[in-house]
Amino acid sequence: MSRQRTIATLLVFLLLLPGCLSDETLENPEIEDCSTIIGDSCESEDTTGGEEAVEEEISISGTSFCDNTNPDHCLLPFPSSAFLNSDSGTITGYRLDIDGEAIPDSASAESEDFHMLNSKDGHSPSSQIFTTFTSIPDISGLASQDSIPSSLLPGHNSLVLNMDTGQIVEHWVEISARTQEGEQTLVHVRTIRGLDHNTQYAVAFRSLTDGSGDTISPFPGFKALRDGLVTNNQQIESLRSSYESMFSSLSEIGYERQNLTSAWWFHTASSQSIMGDIISMRNNATQLLGDDGIGCNITAVNENYAEDNTTLRRISGTITTPHYLESTYPPTPMTRSEDGTPRFNFLTEVVFTITIPKSAADDSQPAPLVVLGHGFMGDGEGMVTEARGWANEYGFATIGTDFKGWSSDGDFGAYTFAFLNPNYLQHQSERLQQSLINHLAMIITIKGVCSDLPEFYHNGVNLVDTTDIDYMGVSLGGIRGPSMLSLIQEIDRGVLWVGGSSFSFIAERSTQYTQFEELFSSSLAYESTMDRSIIIALMQSMWDTTEPETYLPFVDGGMDGELHPYEILYVVSINDAQVTTLSADRASRTSGIPVLSNSTYHPYGVEVADAPISGSGIVYFDGGFPAVPSGNIQGPMVEVANDFLLSGEITDTCSGECYFEGTW
Repeated sequence: MSRQRTIATLLVFLLLLPGCLSDETLENPEIEDCSTIIGDSCESEDTTGGEEAVEEEISISGTSFCDNTNPDHCLLPFPSSAFLNSDSGTITGYRLDIDGEAIPDSASAESEDFHMLNSKDGHSPSSQIFTTFTSIPDISGLASQDSIPSSLLPGHNSLVLNMDTGQIVEHWVEISARTQEGEQTLVHVRTIRGLDHNTQYAVAFRSLTDGSGDTISPFPGFKALRDGLVTNNQQIESLRSSYESMFSSLSEIGYERQNLTSAWWFHTASSQSIMGDIISMRNNATQLLGDDGIGCNITAVNENYAEDNTTLRRISGTITTPHYLESTYPPTPMTRSEDGTPRFNFLTEVVFTITIPKSAADDSQPAPLVVLGHGFMGDGEGMVTEARGWANEYGFATIGTDFKGWSSDGDFGAYTFAFLNPNYLQHQSERLQQSLINHLAMIITIKGVCSDLPEFYHNGVNLVDTTDIDYMGVSLGGIRGPSMLSLIQEIDRGVLWVGGSSFSFIAERSTQYTQFEELFSSSLAYESTMDRSIIIALMQSMWDTTEPETYLPFVDGGMDGELHPYEILYVVSINDAQVTTLSADRASRTSGIPVLSNSTYHPYGVEVADAPISGSGIVYFDGGFPAVPSGNIQGPMVEVANDFLLSGEITDTCSGECYFEGTW
């Protein structure tokens, strides 16, 4: 009777477990679900003659240097914990480890390890976030750029989770507009601000369907982790423990593992890791320059430049500057010490241009000096020269030099070469850091040993007031502003025209991208759209050292004495097609600055403030540009800027909403 009762009890138990009565092996997907009910394996009556049943391994192909949870590309999903190694010597406890074999090769050269990536202790806080699926998901029910708040709703089927705090991160989901025939389509997750430094995040999608309403199946590698299936793939197995922690965190907010179509986690880099190189260079250069700089040399003086009576004098010259690269002309790497930190190499002469407005001479009054930041592939001389009418009208002396790395001084050719050989992309990032040192040297020197040049005088009066220097940048100059203001204590106020943040987010949406796209996508470089997107995403970690989003969180209080607080005014045009409004929205949210109430647009999640206000702010005006397309594809504010430069107060000069009609 005891044996019969035992068999009856077992039969009843089995009947309560549909799917466990099959004669099929563990390859049956229904049987895989049993493990979530009765343990690590589905036990049945012993048919092995007394030997213990052995759980069958799932065969999943892949390589040790790829993330094998997604078979569509070695570096998908991105960014991923698969490319983090534990390292007790870093602030985060991790170090990036992206093998050169994982990085897409161009048609002209094989990729090697990028030292600028693998020196970081985490992924970029400004990183692109994307993946692919077995079919294109229907995202009509997910948050878009016009319905961001829905990403916080409990029933939303995409998620970005701060695993350190348990907070859900606002975002939207976007299908790539740059899909190429024969490739899977990238699905982007767009956060609305920069992510926190030194923080762990999870990204998850659940219950996705395609355009036909069919359920999208997870990739086998992720499914094995989700369902507890043992695989023969060592890389997959190495993720299992950390994925269990992630599944637990997701479950706590209602994202149950059995409903997940895809999920992964990553960790962002620390502030010190991101900014270590540039802070080291800045501190060393400051010591070499001293309080007053080393020296300058005047090379040309043009009286009444262009004979339009706007400029008393245009002065050209060079500033003696510490140099940390192997050469002054690109492409060239940074000189580094044995521990990897940048090392001073030699002193060099960096060009600068100054204009003195005629209005200052007419009034015999010194003009406050403003550093001007030029646009994409421009130069300091051109920026200062073209601004002479504005400078004369409002009484500013102006000074500028090149943003080496994105200037007309050989950088277009250097990027052309780098797109053919991706290993040289690092050199341009290092050159961007050198350009900040060039600006530092120019500012210290012009405030110091070169503040009283004979060329500054007219009728016995020095017309260049170098006692309080401010900054104004346009486009690229606006993008470079936060790093300049944060790292160079001699300037603490700036107007940023047409600026934004997250360079890799800006890139594909900008009309400027077309300057490179034909070459970038050529048969000599990267014909694969997916490869191009991944290369741009990887470059973000290299750009971070001069990326505005790195410095915007520190606009008010600075950082441990290494970054200085500053004040900024963003001036943004609706539907700008070079630096998108969406990227300006990111900048305002990341910095926490308010938007003026009389702006023609109020971004979601930004405090609205009435003018006048002291401190920082952002104002949007309508320049009458045609609407730009959505997706990752290219497509009277002077007074408020002047008032801010002169007084530090943001005033209402629009007399209502900020519409503007003009010639562009």
